[in-house]
Amino acid sequence: MFNQIDLFTDALGLQEPWKVIDVKFDISESRLDIYISRTKGSKVTCPVCEKECSVHDSKERTWRHLNFFQYKAFIHCKIPRCKCDDHGVKQIEVPWTRQGTGFTLLF
Repeated sequence: MFNQIDLFTDALGLQEPWKVIDVKFDISESRLDIYISRTKGSKVTCPVCEKECSVHDSKERTWRHLNFFQYKAFIHCKIPRCKCDDHGVKQIEVPWTRQGTGFTLLF
């Protein structure tokens, strides 16, 4: 049987190292907030050369996602920047959005 974490992880098509870690549903605010994280200690990929790199730092980001029935949905995640030996510090790409947009791919 699925719990809500597994349900939303699968529904979003997330794969290691990404996973849903929390879901908050607020009826009074008409919104669903989904929190994603990556497995601690996992390497990240340089967006230029695709080499595995260590994490330099991370920044909290929020994306607007498709509505969940009549409720607005948002995805929250700390996105790491990689430290590539060849290309320096770069923002990594995440599977649910394009670089530099505040919306998920499905939105």
